[in-house]
Amino acid sequence: MAKHFHLPVPSFFPHHISRQIKELYWSRAIMDFAVASVALFEPIYLYTLGYSLQIILLFYIEVYIVYFIILPVGAKYANRFGFEHSMTLSTIFLVGYYLSLYAIGSSPIFLVIAPLFFAINKSLYWTGYHADFAKYSDGKERGKQVAEMDAIDSLVYIVGPLVGGAILAIWNFNILFIIAAILIMCSSIPLLTTKEKFKIQKFDYQESYQRLFSKKNRRKLFAYIGFGEELVVMVIWPIFIYVVVTNFFSVGMVVALATFTTTIIALYIGKLADKKSKRGIVRFGAISSTFIWLIRIIATAGWHVFIIDSFSRITKRTIAVPLMAMTYDRAQKHNVMKSIVNFELALVVGKLLAAMVIFILLFFFPASWGFTIAFIIGGSMTLLYVLL
Repeated sequence: MAKHFHLPVPSFFPHHISRQIKELYWSRAIMDFAVASVALFEPIYLYTLGYSLQIILLFYIEVYIVYFIILPVGAKYANRFGFEHSMTLSTIFLVGYYLSLYAIGSSPIFLVIAPLFFAINKSLYWTGYHADFAKYSDGKERGKQVAEMDAIDSLVYIVGPLVGGAILAIWNFNILFIIAAILIMCSSIPLLTTKEKFKIQKFDYQESYQRLFSKKNRRKLFAYIGFGEELVVMVIWPIFIYVVVTNFFSVGMVVALATFTTTIIALYIGKLADKKSKRGIVRFGAISSTFIWLIRIIATAGWHVFIIDSFSRITKRTIAVPLMAMTYDRAQKHNVMKSIVNFELALVVGKLLAAMVIFILLFFFPASWGFTIAFIIGGSMTLLYVLL
């Protein structure tokens, strides 16, 4: 009788996925496709309108100051009406944000209005999203589930920038914003397919800030402040790519190819995060990421940007997948919303610090040093991840 041999194929995907997490996958995929087609080009859009790096940084400083103030309010809403309901409501404000961006070309007053919409969206969406994921993800396979979400995210971030770049090459930013707004509204559909079950919980506004700055949470606060480097990735790095590449479609192509090269690696990191020391993986990723940040300074061609962006995304996933798995572990073991708000507030502090430090340093150094300063700040903040 013939024997059947089975090659041991590593299982990168989780086996136990709840209905709520599946709905979250679909909703996030649609949402991120919309955002991916636009987000890369948002700071470039402001840059092409003639605004300096300092003005663009002020735009995002307003976003995160307002977000820091109203984040616990978003958490109170999510705890009162449900995590998925909060995420659904947030889409209205994200549409308002993109319509405000659309209007900046006509009136600079929308430079002040747009960040308000964006901050409200973030306070409703991210508290609901993280709490939902922490509540319904499987503790034994949380690393894999975080990695799978990250892989889905990566796939849409391959196609999104290409679509966004093509739309800009053929039409303009206004058409891109309108298409993104329509897709964002559609992202709520998966969340509405089944009725959400939840218990109304109390949430104290003032206690959020007391907990954030408490001695017990100080180490976590400084570690999460490392996420300030994401501000540089989100705002400064796209403008740098545009300056080097000078073509919207090529910008989208470079980022899409770099994202494609890192998608499978994210799944492997998720598998490691469930078996190996999450802290050890984070430390390795943080040190590697710092080195990549410093290499960005010497990039002068499109292929330089591609290689650097690819390695940057690999090291970022090496940090983010196990770090988020640890964050969700803590949230599920303790109070979900309190843990998530503490995490999000610390991120905001990090992004505000990054934006403000770069903004202030630009007063003392020539404008041509702007990118170098930003990349050094990004690399320095990445080292903080090792504190977790």
